[in-house]
Amino acid sequence: MNLSEIIVEKKTGNEAFKHNNQQLDFNLSDFWSWNQSDLVENRTRGILAEFIVKKALQIESEGRVEWDNFDLITNTGKKIEIKSAAYIQTWEQKKFSNITFGIAETIGAKDSPSFDGLKRRWTDFYVFCLLKHREQNTINPMDLNQWTFYVLETKTLENQLPQQKTIRLNSLLKLNPIECNYSELKNAIDK
Repeated sequence: MNLSEIIVEKKTGNEAFKHNNQQLDFNLSDFWSWNQSDLVENRTRGILAEFIVKKALQIESEGRVEWDNFDLITNTGKKIEIKSAAYIQTWEQKKFSNITFGIAETIGAKDSPSFDGLKRRWTDFYVFCLLKHREQNTINPMDLNQWTFYVLETKTLENQLPQQKTIRLNSLLKLNPIECNYSELKNAIDK
């Protein structure tokens, strides 16, 4: 059996669910609202961070690819890996979370033309996205002033931490990443 890739059409959210050829009274937007309203939660915050970086870099791609060798590719061909962390989580906390980002090498997507089964970091840059806000009552991941971004060339990780799987914020800062806000992010990658 050979199933070709499904070409995903961008949805508006107005698409209705159906049953027995009848349109039901709920739509895709209802699902999105139910599923992804918690923007602080780790999984959703990570995808949101990808979207924020995509917008900052003015990347023209239509949709997100879930299992690719990298998260984004700029309009000029630079491959970007996005990592996200936050001090505040959705669940009850006794203290702020430690800021740690994943940086492990991966074997990549098996259907990629460059797949060879070897582990590596597949990107040109990492963008470490920190939701730095520390007030639970006012945390809002859609307020881009609550984020700080750290841009680091992948070759720095390769040279300094070739086998390391995670990195804490203090260790990341020792590698001298470019620290920037949302409006400075595109310039940080373009230089």
